[in-house]
Amino acid sequence: MQASTISRPAAEASPGRSLNVLMVGISDYILTGVSGGDVRERHIEYARRLNHLHMIVYSPRAHDLHTERISENLTVYPTRSLSRATFVWDAFRIAARICRTQPIDLVTTQDPFATGLVGLMVKRRFGIALDVQSHSSFFDNPVWIAERPLRHGLFNRLGKAVARQADTMRVVNTDERDRSIRAGVEPHRIEVINTPINIERFLTPVDPAEVGALRARLGLPAEAKVVLWVGRMVWFKRLPVLLEAFALIAAKHPDAYLVLAGDPDTAEGLAAHRLAGELCIADRVRFAGRVDHAGLPAYYALADVYALSSIYEGFGKVLVEAAASGLPVVSTATAGGREVVRDGETGLLAEVENPAGLAAKLDALLSDPALARQMGERAREHAAAHYDRTHTIERIIDMWVRCAGMGRRGR
Repeated sequence: MQASTISRPAAEASPGRSLNVLMVGISDYILTGVSGGDVRERHIEYARRLNHLHMIVYSPRAHDLHTERISENLTVYPTRSLSRATFVWDAFRIAARICRTQPIDLVTTQDPFATGLVGLMVKRRFGIALDVQSHSSFFDNPVWIAERPLRHGLFNRLGKAVARQADTMRVVNTDERDRSIRAGVEPHRIEVINTPINIERFLTPVDPAEVGALRARLGLPAEAKVVLWVGRMVWFKRLPVLLEAFALIAAKHPDAYLVLAGDPDTAEGLAAHRLAGELCIADRVRFAGRVDHAGLPAYYALADVYALSSIYEGFGKVLVEAAASGLPVVSTATAGGREVVRDGETGLLAEVENPAGLAAKLDALLSDPALARQMGERAREHAAAHYDRTHTIERIIDMWVRCAGMGRRGR
């Protein structure tokens, strides 16, 4: 399904040009590129609007990574930790060295847990303002806590304590904002700002020849109806639910195929392979493997509907990417799904952990191509209007400016 081009207004100059920001991150993807996403590109864009962005990232010593100047305004410091247990101390030591030699205005952390604790230590030691980010639905989320009760139960208490002491907190959905307020974070300190997405990449039409080549590479018949899923094959994405739903779809739509784009070598990926065989749909499921972010538009253009079966989801960048590509979305009604999908207008929401319900929503769109096209067009317009990357980044920079100001007043 192709998308037409939508022009975007020019961005205003960033107010954060004089800021020096220290960020504490949860992974070294920006150095390794393993995620296949746009991590490096996004942080270069943050840094371009700042005086400098110093980014400390958790990195196992076995990766043998070293400090790297990614761009004129971005330096990344891997912790080279012996284990995750030493990360907090490793990161704090690097942060202390930076704060003693560089004029840092604020510290921002990519979660309220281990990186948040590092940020709080920096705030207390150096009197620097603290911004804490939360990219999912964590606080008092019973499903997330039950996933690893001891660890996540501890993280839940730690995260809420850190968030209460932060100067600002950025969350990606209104559900987590409300959970944070109930946890004791003052409402005026919280802002709901989604992850920046290079929307233009998905609004731009894809060359039909590229889509045709992809279809041939995946072994899809010319008239196949394609249900697409993209992501990390991890537990909470609930691939078994999607496969069980697709088994119901396959029985009714002999021309329907399911394409799964993601690393199939995880435990969940291998289990999905086995389950597809057990459900007798292996010949209708294509495991595409990990796809580079630049190659994703062709996958979205290939598909007729996008499906998301997660049991919890903070935001769901893939939902926005699919929408910008002109795809109607069927998503479970997670916090992220409710944040992005306008039920009945840009897509359909289904009950969590209900394969039959998910299948019914998929069937509604596969059985009515006109409705699917209408929802896809509305989804594209909604994505273009609400998820411009430049605007989102400027909102984040504005928040950092406000946070830094709080820190200066408190010194």
